[in-house]
Amino acid sequence: MIANIKPHIEKLKTKFQPQLAKIYAWWNQLQSREQRLVGGLGLFLVLSILFLGINGLISYKSRVAEIVESLNRYTVFAKQAAVNYKNIKSVEANSFNSVSTEQIKGDVAQVLQTKEPNVLIQDGQMTISVPNAEFTQVMTLLDQLRRSYAIFPSQLTITRQSRSGFVSFSATFWVKQ
Repeated sequence: MIANIKPHIEKLKTKFQPQLAKIYAWWNQLQSREQRLVGGLGLFLVLSILFLGINGLISYKSRVAEIVESLNRYTVFAKQAAVNYKNIKSVEANSFNSVSTEQIKGDVAQVLQTKEPNVLIQDGQMTISVPNAEFTQVMTLLDQLRRSYAIFPSQLTITRQSRSGFVSFSATFWVKQ
């Protein structure tokens, strides 16, 4: 390895020998005070360049560390979002508690205090429509359906009526028959 480098070093020596000879001649012509000043300025210049280089590397390292930390944070959020998506995707319609029209009609009639609620179960979807009910009763019904049957509306429409506190209510649920 050193044998391969020696010819290159010799070429560099022959190339820079005349310039170095001029610098040595100029250095020898200086007085000792001037030599100390030039040497001090040269040392200051070398140390300044060294300081700027090291300072730049340190700031670069800190910026890279911030970027890596940010990317790691986004990675954690992305993994968490993927897990949540898989969990939500695997949720099925109420698989442990089957729903019947009579049960739901009874609950809707009891909570909303209507005589004949409009409840229809077809193709795995249950639709409840009530044209006139109190808003608080509608919210109580939704809470009861969540607690009793573990069903949540996939589509919900609540429209305010002219009477204060009354709404028309329509909801669609995915259910297992």
